[in-house]
Amino acid sequence: MSFKPIGKVSNFADEKTMQLLALWKESVSVVELDETDAEAYLYEDYSHYIVIHDPLKMEFPEKRKEWNRRFCRDASVSVVELIKVNENKIYFKGLFAINESSIYGIVPYTSFDNYEADFPVAEMEILKKQTMDVALPQATGKTILDVGCGVGSITLQMARMNPLSQVMGIDLMEETMEQCQLNAAAYDVTNASFKAASVYELPFEKGDFETITCFFMLHHLDDIPKALSEVKRVLATGGKVLAVEPLDHNHGTERRIQDWVDQFENAGFSVETEQISRAVFVQAMLK
Repeated sequence: MSFKPIGKVSNFADEKTMQLLALWKESVSVVELDETDAEAYLYEDYSHYIVIHDPLKMEFPEKRKEWNRRFCRDASVSVVELIKVNENKIYFKGLFAINESSIYGIVPYTSFDNYEADFPVAEMEILKKQTMDVALPQATGKTILDVGCGVGSITLQMARMNPLSQVMGIDLMEETMEQCQLNAAAYDVTNASFKAASVYELPFEKGDFETITCFFMLHHLDDIPKALSEVKRVLATGGKVLAVEPLDHNHGTERRIQDWVDQFENAGFSVETEQISRAVFVQAMLK
């Protein structure tokens, strides 16, 4: 790299977590400039920018060859959304750079840039949007738990939709939960919090939550009955569980709509389902 660095990245991403590149599309990173004030690189009529940064020292699978070309060669380039500015710190969403990466350039993403680049179609992202348009309006209540929250993008969306609620997101990795906190701070969302925890052993009291969401996560589990038993324990009387699961994607066990109904009914829930495209939306309440 022959360019001179102009700043550093601050986030909670490393080479391991960057394997899940789609998650970091929704995450916020801080670019801290060395000397220049951030306003020197930004324009009030631009919301998106191109950022040149250190490449990822890794290799994605062959089916993700476009990712390798974009992020894993001599330099890496991210198209990012500007969130906010604080003196020499710029908060960007969608920066595919690990913590402490150097930044070499920031330029506006202009109207003549190609909006239809040949990248793999994000079919799962499309499906998630279709299902969330239906599911999220049902996620209400004073206390909401989002199980398997990833980097917290849906958790924060629920928090914004329910400003009087307290929304808790959990996932396994402490570093990812710290990234969630950074995302929340960048968006000034104050009614969401995050904790590293396992669904098999939820660190909450009986009946703590009026609504519990499990979006696109149950099919990853080895022991779904054990997870639903814990979800049931921390669900308040009269509360509800909202789950969305893909019907054409699995990790070893193919499940249809009736299979998901059986899982919840065997755990002691009454169930209503709705098929949305290639997914099932489950609404469950205690019997």
